[in-house]
Amino acid sequence: MTMPQPSHMGGDLWEPDPNFDYNAFHKELYFFYGTIMDSSMIAKVLDLRERPVLRPAKITGYKCMLWGPYPALIDAPDKVVHGVVYEVQSPKEKRCLQEYETDHYREESCLIQLEDGTEKIGRTFKWNEDFSLLREGSFDLKDWFEKLEQELISRYICQTVSSLVS
Repeated sequence: MTMPQPSHMGGDLWEPDPNFDYNAFHKELYFFYGTIMDSSMIAKVLDLRERPVLRPAKITGYKCMLWGPYPALIDAPDKVVHGVVYEVQSPKEKRCLQEYETDHYREESCLIQLEDGTEKIGRTFKWNEDFSLLREGSFDLKDWFEKLEQELISRYICQTVSSLVS
């Protein structure tokens, strides 16, 4: 069997630009909907000296469920998830995000709507495990930080009491 020649395929044949490195890193927008919606948290994850600028955004066609205390993004037609976007600046930042998200999440392209209404193609992390591990619920960053703070205080008190008793 022979392949049809370009003249029989209809339309123009796409020619790659020989001057463009398609394998090179390019800055990309990433949509975040969980714990790294906080600029101090993402600064720690990405090992940044300063808090990055995050912009409010949303994506349509998804919803969040909960995996323990953490949100998990899944497909859901007509649903909207609000979060923030950050422009990943380097391959190192991209690797840091992938390590933070673990294999429980997979990176995927998405259409991000910025606060001003403009739409951009970007990336996000979707749930990559068994859906039976998820439960209905919503994620609130403020509540998550309050619970984390209470947990840290409790650990500190327990350690202090233990050291006094020993």
